[in-house]
Amino acid sequence: MAEEVRGWFTNSAPEIGYEIGAPWYGYQADLGPAEARVILRVDEPGQVAAALADATATAGNRSLTIWVDDRRRASVLDAALRDRGCDPGDATTHLALAGPMTGRAGPGDLVIEAVGASGLEEWATVKLQCFGDSEAPPAPGRLAQEVASREAELALAECQLGSLGGERVAVMAYYRGRDQLVFNLGTRVPYRHLGIAREMLARWVDAGTASGCRSLIINATDGGRAAALYRRLGFTDEVYWYRKYEMRPEAEAGRTR
Repeated sequence: MAEEVRGWFTNSAPEIGYEIGAPWYGYQADLGPAEARVILRVDEPGQVAAALADATATAGNRSLTIWVDDRRRASVLDAALRDRGCDPGDATTHLALAGPMTGRAGPGDLVIEAVGASGLEEWATVKLQCFGDSEAPPAPGRLAQEVASREAELALAECQLGSLGGERVAVMAYYRGRDQLVFNLGTRVPYRHLGIAREMLARWVDAGTASGCRSLIINATDGGRAAALYRRLGFTDEVYWYRKYEMRPEAEAGRTR
């Protein structure tokens, strides 16, 4: 199962426009006209400079994000990455449900609906409010970017809206399949602490269990409050992990001269 999850990020998925190459230093994907990502698989700090130089050349004018998806490797390469102009970000853990989900206490009158392409703007608006901790309407450019990202994934993913009394209050998105992954789960600020997200998660677990899924997985910032909550709910088996690094613009410019 862990190998399956790793493969989601290292194998191409043409149906959603995700194409990945396998250069000597790991895996590299263009995520759009402005962004590229490398999953770094070198094991020696002395290889980092050459790997970043080749990755930057391949990325061209795109900004470059680096993932290191092994805890030991991240520890070994961290100093070398920082020295070469890479700023560390959060680590992300992927936790699989081990046994039944516990702690279900959400509102029974919560209505959950799957949305298609025509509903993505509403879904994206609520999502950006949830993750921005704000009730303000999202900026048009950011909203358009979110809609485009989710629309590209609809071949493999389902986006859901949660409503109470006709008010859109929460979102969830997950990849379908025998191993399912929740990659977005959020509640608008005024509706938090009511168990809404837990109820959406529990209904997803119920549906996945009934359909015979092999695993049910959720991701979260490693060490964060959400990850701690998911562990309490029964998502205790870590099946994938990565730490993200962002190359500083001046570092990228220096590599391409």
